[in-house]
Amino acid sequence: MSELISIIVPVYKVEKYLERCVNSILEQSYTELEIILVNDGSLDNSAIIAQELATKDDRIVLYHKENGGLSDARNYGVSKAKGAYIGFVDSDDYIHEDMYKNLYELIKSEDTQVAESNVVRIYGNQERPHYLGKDYRKTISSKEYLREYLTMEKVYGSVWCKLIDANLAKELTFPKGKYYEDIYYNYDLVQKVDKISITSEPYYYYYIRENSITTEKYSPKQLDLIEIVEKLDMYVGENYPEYKEESFIRLVYAYLSTFNHMIVEDNYESIESFDKIYNFFKTNKSKIWSSNKAEKALKLSVLLLSINLSLYKFLFKKYKARRILNL
Repeated sequence: MSELISIIVPVYKVEKYLERCVNSILEQSYTELEIILVNDGSLDNSAIIAQELATKDDRIVLYHKENGGLSDARNYGVSKAKGAYIGFVDSDDYIHEDMYKNLYELIKSEDTQVAESNVVRIYGNQERPHYLGKDYRKTISSKEYLREYLTMEKVYGSVWCKLIDANLAKELTFPKGKYYEDIYYNYDLVQKVDKISITSEPYYYYYIRENSITTEKYSPKQLDLIEIVEKLDMYVGENYPEYKEESFIRLVYAYLSTFNHMIVEDNYESIESFDKIYNFFKTNKSKIWSSNKAEKALKLSVLLLSINLSLYKFLFKKYKARRILNL
């Protein structure tokens, strides 16, 4: 007999995408599902659409709550979940019809608590799978998962491409009020499990909204990325010193991502923490350049921004969308 899988879908200002998302879950070849829609105080028509969808299939359960953010909505959904396993789907994304069938079978065949699929990034009419290698299917230790997460090679790392044992999921929480909540979650997850199963099959379709690329403004909350990656770097140094260089390069990427958000602002030089972040690159330029773990593009980016920030800013804005898709 199949076990129940609970799928948690936070709902907030997604009236254009919600029906596509939920329909992709309803069309799953694995049918023993509980679909938990958490309306997080959305002020558009999302709640109305969610209510209409809930009348469409008795596997859908709709909850309404005051706005608390993505982490809070996910935590709320976990508290209501009745399934033996839990998955998360963001409401502007959608999934392949065999996603949960195959992740469930992978967990059972490999005797793991977590299985993770590949991801397809979608921007406009372009699709780009995260490259894992042909027919890549592997169960790795949490230590090896951490290494591949640090190097961003074989694991994508987001919670929405995972299926997780419910008992494990209920031991973990997403940090309320934090950006980059999936990194916080993964940090806790790798300390709770011995192994994780991964497949290269691209089951999750991650939709990148155009306006999130062209109009996104800097927020001090984006410093959360540096905070959690510094915490991760400290954990690696204490527990897996052999991965210290990989961890440092991941930290460089965190600083660079935050820096890039800053420089699209007209008054970026007056932003608090700008000098600290800019000086990080100046201080570590030689270390980054000499690292055999750093890709050439990263080395050149750090070198250019250190020498000619105006030119770096111009090139960054010009090629921003292409870089997000790694085209």
